[in-house]
Amino acid sequence: MRALACGLLIVSLFNAWGISQPITIVAIDAGHGGDDTGGIGIDDLYEKEIVLKIAHLIALEAVHFPRIKVILTRRDDRSLSPAERLAAAQGAHLAISLHLDFSYDPRARGITALVPTNAQSSSRALAEALRLRLIASTRTLDRGTHQAPLWLRRLSIPAVQLNLGFLTNPEEARKLAQLAYQRRVAQAILEGINDFLRSN
Repeated sequence: MRALACGLLIVSLFNAWGISQPITIVAIDAGHGGDDTGGIGIDDLYEKEIVLKIAHLIALEAVHFPRIKVILTRRDDRSLSPAERLAAAQGAHLAISLHLDFSYDPRARGITALVPTNAQSSSRALAEALRLRLIASTRTLDRGTHQAPLWLRRLSIPAVQLNLGFLTNPEEARKLAQLAYQRRVAQAILEGINDFLRSN
């Protein structure tokens, strides 16, 4: 009986630590890269550079989320075609593409989640979970979830594009350039993924 009790205790501890739970592979796609700079904002802030930094922070912070394994479609400053991004995301269970917004109106601000035009309910649920965590963490404007003709539509897994702020808004650009804010965004994305996994 004592051996059985010890065995049950060990199993319960493993469950508490998340060891027995399945691992979810998440493809994080840093938009643009190489000659494709993406948006260029205030103080020569390059979209391709900011989203790559956030992608790397997501991979680093994922060590605190035992159910999540992160793969990056782009690890450095290179240009990738949609086909190459799709190939890099093979084997993933979820996909999240990171972008920033640009506007000629410097007052434009906020975070937007985009899902492919053929999105299933699972993509919408992932978008909602991510957006809610991001808005709570950054306290910026919630621009909602919308559909768009994204390359992500060619994936058969839940897929979302996150537009994480405006390079052309002075306040948001200043924050996006800061490591502490980038880390906060990365952590919020991981929390959003975790929320989605718990509810699905």
